[in-house]
Amino acid sequence: MKNRNLTGVVLAIIYCFVLYGILIEAPPGEVPDHPPWAYLMIPLGAIAITALFDFVIKYDFIKKKE
Repeated sequence: MKNRNLTGVVLAIIYCFVLYGILIEAPPGEVPDHPPWAYLMIPLGAIAITALFDFVIKYDFIKKKE
């Protein structure tokens, strides 16, 4: 397995939970009314965050090398 950037993975998981919480909010008694592409932002955003930390930033804030 590739040595993944742990900071990117943790931030992607937090992003997924926060965006899911935002997307399921609706007034009481009503169904959330969002376009179908809005739910694709969860996996696409998680992929973008992990790629950003794996290929661009390349510094792991959680697992620091000594």
